[in-house]
Amino acid sequence: MNSEAQQSDLLPPPFSLCCEQDPQVISTFQRIIYDYYEDHERSFPWRESCDPYHILLSEMMLQQTQTHRVLPFYEKFLSAWPTFTDLSKASLTDILSRWKGLGYNRRALALKKISEVSVEKYGGTLPDDQRLLMELPMIGPATSAAILAFAYRKPSLYLETNIRRVLLYFFFDGVEGVKDKQLYELLERILDQKDPKNWYYAFMDYGVFLKSKVPNPNRRSAHYTKQGKFENSNRQIRGELLTIFTQQGAVTLETIENALSFPGERIKCCIDALEREGFITVDDSLAETAPIYRIR
Repeated sequence: MNSEAQQSDLLPPPFSLCCEQDPQVISTFQRIIYDYYEDHERSFPWRESCDPYHILLSEMMLQQTQTHRVLPFYEKFLSAWPTFTDLSKASLTDILSRWKGLGYNRRALALKKISEVSVEKYGGTLPDDQRLLMELPMIGPATSAAILAFAYRKPSLYLETNIRRVLLYFFFDGVEGVKDKQLYELLERILDQKDPKNWYYAFMDYGVFLKSKVPNPNRRSAHYTKQGKFENSNRQIRGELLTIFTQQGAVTLETIENALSFPGERIKCCIDALEREGFITVDDSLAETAPIYRIR
């Protein structure tokens, strides 16, 4: 088979609009996804596990972060804290130190809090109930569905960036402003009920392939937003603040302002936000003239 024919098999044209309820179309679509997966399956350590801790850790790390960047952090975390129980006993300072470089540090704080609830309430694991999962910090519809499918092999509606890209390409060709509600309804119809774990892994692998072949269909989602620049953003300030706290321990506002090249009001605004979110605490008893900030 020549390369052009192979390419056509891997990337067939979109289906006609309003055909998603046709059983033959659904069967054809599933065959496209699984045929690609059979020859191009990606291998990651978390895919070899059904441990809810491993699945949650990978899902949290993969949020807004490329897979090749996640892999060394994932392995480093599991080496240091192999279970929810181990992570629950770790200090937030140690967790943030090992998280440094991944960004979006709220995920690290959420993992710490979830591990504590896991030990206190669920015997060191996670429930297999989506409602209970979504009561945990930073676990929403996607992460909870991933835990159900990948840890417990239970049918769920898992919608993430790569899956959304595939659905928009095949079933909503040229349609603008597609709502996730429409995609969830479609997901339910095309789901492989018997093997949701491999179905979603196949789905995501095809989405990664599709990303390199067509203009981004996700731009036609009603929920599409472009990530803001990191440089000179509050995310940058927050990251640098947490680096100071994890490396220096208790510090004054003056020390912080001298270390950072941002306006004082922006620094203080970010410090206040970190305090509200539970990253840091303020201790007025450690200094006579100025409060001391440190990791909680």
